[in-house]
Amino acid sequence: MRKKFGPILAWAVTIAILVYLFWTIPLADVWGKMHTAAWWSIPAMAVLVLAVYLADSFAIMKTFGWFVAPLSYREVLVVRGATYLLALVNYAVGQGAIIYFVNRTRKVPILRGTAAVLLIMGINVLMLLLLATIGLVTSPDVSRGVRTLLLAAYGGLAVYILLVALRPRWLAKRPVFDVLLTAGLKGHLRSMLVRVPHICTLLALSWISMAAFGVVLPVTKAVLCLPIVYFVTVLPISVQGLGTTQAMMILFFATYAPGATTGAREAAVLAASLLAQVVANVMQILIGLGCMRSQLARGLGRQSETSARKEPA
Repeated sequence: MRKKFGPILAWAVTIAILVYLFWTIPLADVWGKMHTAAWWSIPAMAVLVLAVYLADSFAIMKTFGWFVAPLSYREVLVVRGATYLLALVNYAVGQGAIIYFVNRTRKVPILRGTAAVLLIMGINVLMLLLLATIGLVTSPDVSRGVRTLLLAAYGGLAVYILLVALRPRWLAKRPVFDVLLTAGLKGHLRSMLVRVPHICTLLALSWISMAAFGVVLPVTKAVLCLPIVYFVTVLPISVQGLGTTQAMMILFFATYAPGATTGAREAAVLAASLLAQVVANVMQILIGLGCMRSQLARGLGRQSETSARKEPA
């Protein structure tokens, strides 16, 4: 019952946010802004989505190689691409695909593979926090709410660093935290370094998608606010981040959009964000279809689905 309630709630949140956005910003205005996009917008976004995929796969390969088991770049590309498609059918299956893959091919225990995925998720958050901090230092106009949010994040980071450094026995004996603790501070720093290309291409994708509609973001503002947008986007409160992403982009960046009225500026940001998400989803589906044609990914999909069905309700 709980598994069914989660997707229903996510769809309800997504629909509610989109209804609100199109109630306050007329669909005709958003559609009109779509025709103002630069001719190069879709090709540029498509290339950057591909770059994000390649950079993300590289970081996954290095992190798993250091702390779990060595994987070839081709293997990671196929598995990461397959997760794009598997996640559309079942989010848990998509997230767990690489765990099942290393378990099947490298005999890595499920909990250790899960721990590596947790490490990757933690590194992503650390990178976003680092970028937001750079933006906080360099941006002259930062709202009190953003400052409070970042200070709270640093409070959580301090606790995390303390646990990694001290490795308390009650935490170390839990297998799911094994990789997080054995990586140590040095391992975290190495993992952050290989994650830099992925985060940079992600920032470039967002910046270019806005620029294609005339929304030219100051670099400091983009570095400060986009990490917050990404963090909200990946929270499992909406479907594929749809709705929450657009609302956050409008909140942070509408003031930089062209237009004589607030509605026109918000319509430009909404159009840019929607087009970027459509292009990203289409590219990810195409990548996923290409990867799923391989024998490796087909076996992965069958095993992942079987394992997901065996999980207790």
